[in-house]
Amino acid sequence: MALCYQTEFSGVFHYAVCGWHPDVTKMPTRVARLAGSDLRHSPAAWAAVILVAGAGLTWAGQAAWGAFQTWGTPTCSWPLQVRGTASPAQSGLVRCYLRALASRDTGGLMAVAAEIPPVRITSADLKYSVDVRAGLATASFTPNPGDTTSAFVVITYADGTRENASIMNMVAMGGPSGWRMIIGTDLSPGPSGPPPAVASPSS
Repeated sequence: MALCYQTEFSGVFHYAVCGWHPDVTKMPTRVARLAGSDLRHSPAAWAAVILVAGAGLTWAGQAAWGAFQTWGTPTCSWPLQVRGTASPAQSGLVRCYLRALASRDTGGLMAVAAEIPPVRITSADLKYSVDVRAGLATASFTPNPGDTTSAFVVITYADGTRENASIMNMVAMGGPSGWRMIIGTDLSPGPSGPPPAVASPSS
């Protein structure tokens, strides 16, 4: 049985972790040992063993499905009202974004930023740090009808301020599957310099 759970890094975001856990399959045996010899004579004791074991296997299955849905995407616990069509990974990503924004945590913002191409977090990315602390925000998700690897997110903060954001699955950029916020400043912008000279009309 695959057992999945979430683990937190730096108090900012979680990643789902899956693996084979022998304790899940050994649960009926352990419960039976606790029940002792009463199992030989009591149908009720056997029913209790089956009930506990079944509950454990059901929990593991639900955890595995939740981990599959958020695999590769940082997810956090943060108060947020979600509207529209959003997967657990997408809503969890926005929760991480708001959590990092509220504490002006540039490291946390980097963790949720689309990193292909590489970006840096600047003061412009902290624009809504005051608004996010005003109270419960609402995130309205709208899938991109022309691209399943991106979606639009309108975040309405409790003070009425609105932020038009977007998210992208990094497979669109050749990276591993995982959703990220489109924030930050590109570290390798296109060539800059004076505009090309324009030939003056001949006299």
